[in-house]
Amino acid sequence: MKTKASLPDFTSREKLIFSAERLFAERGFDGVSVRDIANDAKVNSALVGYYFQGKEGLLAEVYTRHCEPLKRERTRLLMEFKQAGSPATLEQILEAFIRPSLQAGQGSDKGRKFSRLRAILSAENSSLLEQLVAENFDDSSRSFIDALCKVLPHLSREDVYWRFHFLLGTIYYTALGPHRIHTLSNGKCDPSNPESTADELILFVAAGFNAAPSGKRKRSKGKPSTAKPIQTVR
Repeated sequence: MKTKASLPDFTSREKLIFSAERLFAERGFDGVSVRDIANDAKVNSALVGYYFQGKEGLLAEVYTRHCEPLKRERTRLLMEFKQAGSPATLEQILEAFIRPSLQAGQGSDKGRKFSRLRAILSAENSSLLEQLVAENFDDSSRSFIDALCKVLPHLSREDVYWRFHFLLGTIYYTALGPHRIHTLSNGKCDPSNPESTADELILFVAAGFNAAPSGKRKRSKGKPSTAKPIQTVR
């Protein structure tokens, strides 16, 4: 594993990315200055503007470096399933999307660090995170939504969007807080293996996608629901 002692082997640009990734994950975007990053990387602070046009550009580079391998692996798996001789099934589409996500988030210290960075950005600067997510994931997400619509003809595209949104939430929480189920189940459920966790999540999410349409548009014409909100276990 590389440490700060190995930084002289990097170019100045790589040193800045290396330091920014670690500092952003530790302190968040707002808690780190350009000078902090440059001092940690032991380079001139003017190079942040030269290479990245500022701190936001540097964060975008850090974010994209994590997203590109994830997108490539998702696309590779989806294409592999599509070329297997028959149309991809719902479970295969979900596997292509979910398994790389959990492997990236739980399979390495770098992945866990990136998950922490996303959580911090979500808490302190949601508009910046929304921009980064849109720039990096909108196109690839739409390709999965297109594939889901093909295998779920009983659902409208709006239904699929909603269920895809909930899919993202389950992946995010599972990757960020895998310890919760271990505690809640008194150790009977062990999420330390991303492969077995993905197996469980695929089964759960597939059931949600296979469910009947919500009928939300019909209900919206009637009286509003008087049901009390469900209290969730966190």
